[in-house]
Order: sequence, then structure tokens, then C-alpha cells
Amino acid sequence: MKHSTLQVRKISLIEYLLGIQDEKTFDKIESSIYESLKAIKPDEIVFTKADIIERANFSDKQIKKGHVISQIELEEQSKNW
Repeated sequence: MKHSTLQVRKISLIEYLLGIQDEKTFDKIESSIYESLKAIKPDEIVFTKADIIERANFSDKQIKKGHVISQIELEEQSKNW
């Protein structure tokens, strides 16, 4: 699979997640992701320079769209992590 194809899929998935309105559906997806991540060792996660730039560009777009939360909201959410 080409790197760019994977990146497009990731962005599509993120956009899909942003559109989910049903909390039960989101909870199931979130649980599945976290369970999968438990199997990955931190030293196996590597970001290339291109990955980081792409993530930064995506973040900039999300900020411009108003898809942000406050520091307080983030701290409240992180209590459940």
C-alpha cells in the first residue's frame, strides 16, 4: 500500500469519527482502537517528517473549522483515559 493511500484512509477515518453523533457507536469504536493499541509497543510507533507535517496541516484545517476544545475540556476528558 502506498504511503499516501494510507494517509488518505487515516484522514477519511478521522472525518468519519468527527461525524459520529451516537455516543454508543463512538464508544465501541474507541474501545476497539484502544484495545488494538495495547498490543503495540511504543518503540514500534515511528513518525516520518512527512507524517508530522501532514498531521500539522490536518490540525491547522481542524482549527480553522472550529473543531477544537478548551484546555479544561481536554483535562476533563483525559481523566477517563
